[in-house]
Amino acid sequence: MRIPEDELSRGCYELKEHGNKEFPFNIYLCSIPQDFTGVRVHWHQEMELIVVKKGGVLVTVDKEIYLVKEGEAAVVLPGQLHGIAQDGWAKGEYENIIFRLEMLISREEDVCGARYLIPLEKGEGKTAVHMSGESPGYEVFMEGIGRLDCLCKEKAFGYELGVKSALFQIAAALFQSWKPQTGKSGKGARERMKGLLDYIEEHYGERITIRDAAERCYYSQSHFMKYFRQYMGISFVEYLNRYRISRAAGLLRATERPISLIARDCGFDNLSYFNRLFRRDYGMTPGEYRKEGKKDEGISL
Repeated sequence: MRIPEDELSRGCYELKEHGNKEFPFNIYLCSIPQDFTGVRVHWHQEMELIVVKKGGVLVTVDKEIYLVKEGEAAVVLPGQLHGIAQDGWAKGEYENIIFRLEMLISREEDVCGARYLIPLEKGEGKTAVHMSGESPGYEVFMEGIGRLDCLCKEKAFGYELGVKSALFQIAAALFQSWKPQTGKSGKGARERMKGLLDYIEEHYGERITIRDAAERCYYSQSHFMKYFRQYMGISFVEYLNRYRISRAAGLLRATERPISLIARDCGFDNLSYFNRLFRRDYGMTPGEYRKEGKKDEGISL
């Protein structure tokens, strides 16, 4: 299944619904760089298992970077900022298993929910878990992944019950490597970053300076620049420019508005600078990108 890069990279909080309300679970097969070059840092309320089938990928979770290789997995807890990138020039094939923990939590209080699943849902522990061959519970964890793959491939009557069973098995194995923790968790810094990224999403067409961003996070400018790079892997200015360019790309495909107006509305006063950044990110000019979109849609030029 190929997931469009624009769908994956637009915004910080992911609004896409995985599965449906009755069964909030889904698996996506992905390849880097064949399907897309990477998944921009974002967050959602679902839990996510990134399981590498071939090669390797770089997974960023709350400032930590993990090289996840074939036969390994990264576990992203609900609400954590995370992204996926190519490891140099290496190729990577992986599956995203995304689900809401609430589907496993009983409506009535029980020990499984109170002691294990609710703390997991709240992310009351260390940043993420990199499940490798040396990790406690690894074999049971990967056995559960294999069960999910088979169940979702066949989708026989009652497979949803099997999926829940496999997810409980995966959660039980995970708790051999992950433990709930109390006290300082770094959530405050994470929430400030979420707020800033949401602000960028709403105001990307306006003037936003490093000083503005630092003040929103209650940091000095010098500390903010270090803090932002730790979380996002790039500078604030680079992130802002890339986000603006991605929104401009969407407008180029979806509308017939003049390129100069799209550039202005996306925060670029200098058209030549916009064109240069666009070519860097997309390998073609804005005009060429728009024409390619029309060809893909079968529109005669």
